[in-house]
Amino acid sequence: MTDIVFDPRKVFHYGYVVPNMDRALRTWTRQGAVIVVPPSVDPIQNVSCALLVYLDSVPIELVAPLPEGPNPVASRLSKGGGLDHVCLFSDDLDGDLEKLEAEGGIQLVAPCFGAVFKRRLAFVATRAGLIVEMMTRAMVDGAGPDPLLSFLGRADFRQPPVDVQPS
Repeated sequence: MTDIVFDPRKVFHYGYVVPNMDRALRTWTRQGAVIVVPPSVDPIQNVSCALLVYLDSVPIELVAPLPEGPNPVASRLSKGGGLDHVCLFSDDLDGDLEKLEAEGGIQLVAPCFGAVFKRRLAFVATRAGLIVEMMTRAMVDGAGPDPLLSFLGRADFRQPPVDVQPS
């Protein structure tokens, strides 16, 4: 039997596509979500993103298209929007992408700078149909203050977690 390994520190958020950021924020906050990172524009993806924590336990990224120009969420919105992807932290973006592609994944967005969280990211569609966003744990050097520092709760989050072996 294979040992099951689950590291909850690798799960960053679940991406939720919405047609209108302001309306979505009102709805989510009325239902108990707390805004952690307010809406910010990602000019590379042509979207606005905000990070919420729902019911003190689930990090949700709201993603809305900007009013003008093409964006990667248009096709998802044409199907009603909603849950879109899972974002995992990566300590080796290129290596993790290589593994996903070796398993049959198709790269949807090549590694690029994610302006909202100030980290490198990429998107892959797995053979199972899951869209996975891989995001570096470490912020891009020189990108300014870390928007996730207060959310993640510690300054050493740039380092990969130390594995603790069961006793």
